[in-house]
Amino acid sequence: MKLSVDWLNEFTPLSQIPFEKVLEKINTSICEIDDVEEFKVHLSSVITVKIKSLEKHPNAEKLSTTVATDGSKDYQIVTAATNVKVGDIVPLALPGTKLDGKEILDSELRGVRSQGMYCSEKELGLALESSGVLIFPNDIPLGISVRKFYLWEDTILTIDNKSITHRPDLWNHFGFARELASQLQLPLNEFPFQTDTKWESGNEGLVVEKTEHAHAYYVCSIKDVNIAPSNTKIKSRLEKCGIRSINNVVDVSNYLLLELGQPTHFFDRERLNSTTFSVSKSKEGDSFPLLDDTSPKLQKDLLLIQNGKDPVALAGVMGGKDSAVIDSTKNIVMESAVFKREDVRYTIRKTNIRTESAVRYEKGLDSYTCLPVIRRAVQLLKENGNPKIKVYEPQGFNHTEPKSVTIQTNLSFLRHKLGKNISQNEVTEILNRLGFKVTNQGEELSVLVPKFRQNYDVTIPEDLVEEIGRTIGYASIKTEALSMAVETPIRNPLRELERRVKNFLALEVGFNEVYNYSFASQADSKLEAKEEHSSLKIANEMPDEHSLLRNSLFPGIIKQAKLNQDRFESVNLFELGRTYHKEGNGSELAEERRWMAILSLSKNKPNDLTAVELEFLQVRETISDLFQYLNLPNYKWEKTNRNYFHPNAGLVLSYDGIEIAELGILHTRFADDYDLKRRAILSKINMEKLVDVWEKQGRNSHFVPPSNFPQGQLDLSLLMNEKDTTESFVGLVQEMKIPELESVFVQTIFKGETVGEGKKSVTYRFRLMSYDKTFTQERFKELSDSLVDIAKKNGYNLR
Repeated sequence: MKLSVDWLNEFTPLSQIPFEKVLEKINTSICEIDDVEEFKVHLSSVITVKIKSLEKHPNAEKLSTTVATDGSKDYQIVTAATNVKVGDIVPLALPGTKLDGKEILDSELRGVRSQGMYCSEKELGLALESSGVLIFPNDIPLGISVRKFYLWEDTILTIDNKSITHRPDLWNHFGFARELASQLQLPLNEFPFQTDTKWESGNEGLVVEKTEHAHAYYVCSIKDVNIAPSNTKIKSRLEKCGIRSINNVVDVSNYLLLELGQPTHFFDRERLNSTTFSVSKSKEGDSFPLLDDTSPKLQKDLLLIQNGKDPVALAGVMGGKDSAVIDSTKNIVMESAVFKREDVRYTIRKTNIRTESAVRYEKGLDSYTCLPVIRRAVQLLKENGNPKIKVYEPQGFNHTEPKSVTIQTNLSFLRHKLGKNISQNEVTEILNRLGFKVTNQGEELSVLVPKFRQNYDVTIPEDLVEEIGRTIGYASIKTEALSMAVETPIRNPLRELERRVKNFLALEVGFNEVYNYSFASQADSKLEAKEEHSSLKIANEMPDEHSLLRNSLFPGIIKQAKLNQDRFESVNLFELGRTYHKEGNGSELAEERRWMAILSLSKNKPNDLTAVELEFLQVRETISDLFQYLNLPNYKWEKTNRNYFHPNAGLVLSYDGIEIAELGILHTRFADDYDLKRRAILSKINMEKLVDVWEKQGRNSHFVPPSNFPQGQLDLSLLMNEKDTTESFVGLVQEMKIPELESVFVQTIFKGETVGEGKKSVTYRFRLMSYDKTFTQERFKELSDSLVDIAKKNGYNLR
């Protein structure tokens, strides 16, 4: 947003304060300033001069030599302009002036000195295209700068919009001046809202239908307008704030927007088909031409201004072209309204049209300005070329006129929140300056919020703390260390466990952590079929892919793998997150569960099952190592079936009979659904169950003193059916209670023509440890024979 310092000075005498102090106060107590710029300062050296003589150039057929005066000094100028004559008053750019990136020099043209250059409207920025030198009226003073003549001697402040998005009262010059006056303790001229207007009797037949779609809506009939260019003051102020001048009626509407922050609109009375106005909601497919020469197809429930049965404006956003003021307009209808901010925001979102009016409406304006703005508009119309207009009584309604906000608080609360012992008189004086009305009863305060701050802005005692704090300056509040006991924080076992698990996966085995949204699609909710019925639908849902709260971490981590499957050979991911489950249709809160999901993409071709199985075993070993890392060695792997895992490729890990984790290869039908080109090995750990086991068992000592004797190992390869589980033989071995047996696990699985169709060769590795003597060849043979014997007795063939 751009603000004119000259315009602000009209409401409060900022010139009495050093400009640097004004800027400092704005930045520290009101909002952020993005830029401070002298407006068109380069035109300070373009002055008005009168041509005294004009002759043909002696050495150039298309040039003329002139002498011009600024009233005290003469200048010789060579020009190619053909529209100037003796006696014309024109703009002269003196040497040193920069126009369009080029510097004007005191130079010679074909042997004749030229002490500057006459300027056109385009060169002065008054028009996009122009021909010839600009000719001023004959009564203009000589020797003044063009910048002064056009009222461009001004400083423009560019305000950071984001810093005042909660302050609709600051989105205009009067509101900003009012705030500055209170902060700098300067007087304020409140004339814009005190304008007195005498109405003609009657309403010229205008009727406004009451509706709940607007806080307030007024129209009034104005007759005998004359469309012409605006005066210099209004033109220059609009231009300095980035708005193009159109004519002396439309410019008044834009001027009011910048001056008072209240959007208004003018309709051509003769181009309206009815005298009845209403605020209504659009139907799907409605369309009418807008001022920007578009006719968009409207969605349902956009706010419209209806004239009879015809839509004539997108309420609060943009007017219609068919009812707009044109050069032949003689009679107009003025609209002044305040719409609900949520309705305007909805229109902006659905149409992608964002205007200066819409920007102000979406902040939440108060309706108290609707009628004063009409009076001010009439005054401006008369000053801007329409002194003889007739204005009839406004018609309309105001639903929120009686609204008021009173906040109850006390000095102790304010002092505690501020961290400063501020006096009651100082609190009262600050709030009164800011427009609040304070009633004191001892230390108790009753504060009436001004109407320009009561909508969404100042509503609770904490808001008053902010008002006082920014006014006294936060830098004035002494920084003090907190006075409190230093206590040992309450232990959170789940957090401790989560950190340990994440450290192991990220630092010990090199997996990468990912984060996903807690939202899911309908398709995602079906991956874990048993959880589908517990899905929670989001009431204010976003796109379909984010319409539910997730009931599984797997879809999110699978999508992350898909994004990376073509970028990296090794894709190993994990995610710590929550899932949400609603049981039944009762009013009870949904259940929240916490999981660790793990995914590893195979590096081999999907049909190379032997290699994939080996990778599966590696991931199983990683999870086993995790439990060893957590000091939980007594886990047990068992086969399971899950709808999302391949048959015969699913395991669950239990501890003391409690199922804690699962592991499997993602079923191809789900891999195809998510467009995975490689096999995915998935696992998830129930962190809530794990923490219970960890608290009970993880702190127990499982330490076994190391043996003084070397470790031994045996490998045994068995031939078995392809669908047989490898755990069966492990169970048989464990039942033998071999005292030296420390562990047994599957080392390799081999399939191929050499072992026969439907068969597989499984190599088991037995780690042996003796604590009283060194292994002998006889003992190795005895153990080997016993293992072979148990294998043969149970139908396994050696390989």
